[in-house]
Amino acid sequence: MASSVPFTVEDVHQGRPNESILYRIRVPARGTRDSCLGQVIRYLTAPNLPKGASGVPDYRGKLLAFDIVPAGDWNLGRLVVTDDNVEGKLILASTETARLEEAVGLLDGGPSWCNRKVDLVGLLDALGTRCKSGQADNNQNDIPRVATDIQCMNHVSAAVLPTPAGIATAALGPEVIGVWAWPPGHAHGIADESHVYSIIQARDPGLAPCFIAHITDNSTRVIGFLFERIADAREAGPADLEKCKDTLSRLHALGIAYGGPLKRHSFLVCGGDAVLLQGFGGSFKTTDKEVLDRELEGLEQVLAQQPSELEKFNAPIDMKLSDRLIEFQSHGLTHPFVNWQLANSKRVTLTAEQHRGMVAELAANNYRWTEEDMERAKQRFGESADVAVVGATSEPTD
Repeated sequence: MASSVPFTVEDVHQGRPNESILYRIRVPARGTRDSCLGQVIRYLTAPNLPKGASGVPDYRGKLLAFDIVPAGDWNLGRLVVTDDNVEGKLILASTETARLEEAVGLLDGGPSWCNRKVDLVGLLDALGTRCKSGQADNNQNDIPRVATDIQCMNHVSAAVLPTPAGIATAALGPEVIGVWAWPPGHAHGIADESHVYSIIQARDPGLAPCFIAHITDNSTRVIGFLFERIADAREAGPADLEKCKDTLSRLHALGIAYGGPLKRHSFLVCGGDAVLLQGFGGSFKTTDKEVLDRELEGLEQVLAQQPSELEKFNAPIDMKLSDRLIEFQSHGLTHPFVNWQLANSKRVTLTAEQHRGMVAELAANNYRWTEEDMERAKQRFGESADVAVVGATSEPTD
């Protein structure tokens, strides 16, 4: 049995600057009770970033001073910065088998009412294999941070994935939709939407795409779910008003309000003009007629929205701005204010010269960026913008 194994950083969760950081890493499964698997997930956590770190999530593990971890059945590693660590990087101080909910806030998105479960590692490996073989289109080369597929639009983390071999059927087709949320505090939305699906599947299964399976983390904690991919679906428009009303009324008949907000892409218009609902993250049980009637009454305005959210997200990339962002990132990192603009308005107002000045200010302040700093930046640069942004990355460069 190997005493140590290499690892790769799969994802990172980081709150505000100077708050705790949590790495989600993959390690070979050998030497663990799950040794029949190829790889398993482990977590590494530190109370805060090393002094001088930028505050940008460390997706590539550059702040880690090691490239191997102990083999075995531990699930949480504790990171520290020691006084004699001149590079200011994080070292692995200890490993343990912890209750992840109590230790780092990783909740379970259950209960698992469906008898099928698939593990996220296997799903992502299958996606990676397909991408390397050239079977994926340009929108599936990686898990999109801003999903533009119609069935991913209602979720923060979602992607079109290959249908797992163990649950593949002719009725499902070659692809499914995966929705997951592994970070701390994100399980409640998964649990709530899964519960709504359980009601729909039991009482009116033709109302929404079929719920297929729960997604797990290391075959234990529920962190998401798979549902049916409707390959020919389009979003609804004004001409679909009556059919959308009928579909929404069916949800109301189950004692469930859609919640909000309704969008044109909340409705999937399929072949033969059947209309399905999707995206139940805000849905809730109620018999309040006023609440339900208000959703129906606002539907005409929702379907008349132009351009739709889906059209906005799929707008062509502005290459001039892409070049401008590359110029930003050539200075070593993208400033948190640019990341904020990208996330909130899809527009950047800074010039490259202004960005250089802000990065210099950030460095002079030991890379600390507070809410007060953000408010000052908003007042300084305003909300107006001269170029639209779609599909840009806010990850730091080498």
